[in-house]
Amino acid sequence: MEKFLEMQKKMEEMSPEEKSEMIAKLRGMCICPQCASYTECMKEKDELIYCATGQSECLVRMKECICDECPVKPMMGLINTSYCMQGSEKELRGL
Repeated sequence: MEKFLEMQKKMEEMSPEEKSEMIAKLRGMCICPQCASYTECMKEKDELIYCATGQSECLVRMKECICDECPVKPMMGLINTSYCMQGSEKELRGL
């Protein structure tokens, strides 16, 4: 089974506490605030891990995309980029 689908299945089987711990771990690994496209609005809303939560509520002007450099990407088996503008991995895959 492909890594992303495997990770999705594991997440679905987790208890609420385990999910919260996993989300906290992913947030801790997230490099979105280092991206030139990350704005003050995003910071104020405490937006992170767009790959899991979906696109930003803020206006995003793409200056660069560092998704490929993020440690969350290989860990979760992600294949897309520009999540802050386009949506979560799950959304982009039509799942």
